[in-house]
Amino acid sequence: MKNSELISARADVLRGGRIESVHHAEISVVNHEDKEILHTPDTGLFTYLRSSAKPFQATVILDTGTDKTFRLPDSWIALACASHNGEAVHIQIVRKYLKRIGLDESALQCGSHPPLAYSIGGQKGAIKAEYSPVFHNCSGKHTGMLSVCRHLGEDVATYLNFDHPVQKAIREKIRKYSGETTVPLALDGCTAPVFYVSVRGMARMYRHLALGSDESLERIWNIMTSHPYLVAGKGRFDTALMEIARGKMVAKVGAEGVQGCAVRLPDGRRFGINIKIHDGNRRALAPLLIETLIHLNALTSEEAKKLEPFHHPTLTNHAGHRIGEILPVFESKARV
Repeated sequence: MKNSELISARADVLRGGRIESVHHAEISVVNHEDKEILHTPDTGLFTYLRSSAKPFQATVILDTGTDKTFRLPDSWIALACASHNGEAVHIQIVRKYLKRIGLDESALQCGSHPPLAYSIGGQKGAIKAEYSPVFHNCSGKHTGMLSVCRHLGEDVATYLNFDHPVQKAIREKIRKYSGETTVPLALDGCTAPVFYVSVRGMARMYRHLALGSDESLERIWNIMTSHPYLVAGKGRFDTALMEIARGKMVAKVGAEGVQGCAVRLPDGRRFGINIKIHDGNRRALAPLLIETLIHLNALTSEEAKKLEPFHHPTLTNHAGHRIGEILPVFESKARV
């Protein structure tokens, strides 16, 4: 497979057939040989992993044997990898998980927000004035971290501290999988440590997931592909892509326009993909990831057709009138 550099990648936002806004992106695709086979010019750009880190953060549940100690079903571990919608199925599992490890919602230090089902998933109806932390899209991740604390006998009150043993173990995994020499930290929106990694480094992480480079990553692959609805939910792109791809892909979005994707194809090809939208707008992610997958011949025509609403999203106004669409645009030297 020859190298192929993308000159540019962007998503054009059209109103009335004319460009109104443009979202520029960096894209890195790394193959099984750790070669960047498809990329924009600046994949050395550093940014924060945000929730795209969750599949890798969850590996410590498996590395430490926490899953065995508490007899955790795979569906519960899927919630540790999730940015969930806060639907009933998600909340029920997180509450059961907390109960299994002898804790309740008061142990969660992620804060709270209205369920993503309303803001992203398209759910209708009245939003309550207040929600407990279990409704936070990261509550599964936090419950997973707390379960490792309980298994290891570490302090649960300080589980988010940068120097907490659980967080140090996670940071080392991020460093290992990304190939970065150092991994600076900051606070994520849920108050957990978040990792500063290059776009190319993120693609390398998802390459490791695609390869199942160790036993824990292979388990995470199987868990996420077996439980795509639990990873996000109704109306969410990550869930739709994994359901339609049927075991070929793992997708995980992150805030501020970050998207990771691991790909295993029947012909033996393996890819790690990362996309970063420069202005942080997530609406450009699905169109650009699907365009990348089509460019790589990673989707069948039937799969691409099913993903069309995400590939070229229709824009409507509050009266329900179609006013435009989002179009991914690649300018490349060669097709892979």
